[in-house]
Amino acid sequence: MAGKPQKNLAYSVLLDFYGPVLTDKQRVILTEYYDEDLSLAEIAENLGITRQGVRDAIKHGEAALDELEQKLGNARRHTRMQADLDRLRLLVTEIRCSNSGSFTPDPRITNDTAEMLTILHRVDTQEDADGL
Repeated sequence: MAGKPQKNLAYSVLLDFYGPVLTDKQRVILTEYYDEDLSLAEIAENLGITRQGVRDAIKHGEAALDELEQKLGNARRHTRMQADLDRLRLLVTEIRCSNSGSFTPDPRITNDTAEMLTILHRVDTQEDADGL
């Protein structure tokens, strides 16, 4: 049995960032396709257009999203920032566990706090460096 093509769910993320700059038709079609998981036939029926018209709109919308991300990088920057925040949460948890009930300095605390400051600095300055 031939499987249907896999959806690139990264477009759902790009749609969150750049959806407002797409045409209304592209935004509706991409939202129904990626976020609501409708088939080409279902979207075509909903909008009164052909399946091929839906496919073409998806391809044009994806190209527009790719171009916007290439030029602006908002989704990529957001992903990096989320990874940094996740790392900070982990470090804070480690510090809390290491420091619990201990009054002698623990070298892990020194190292972890230094890494936290580095990450915080990177998060703080990355917006400026990326032109926001």
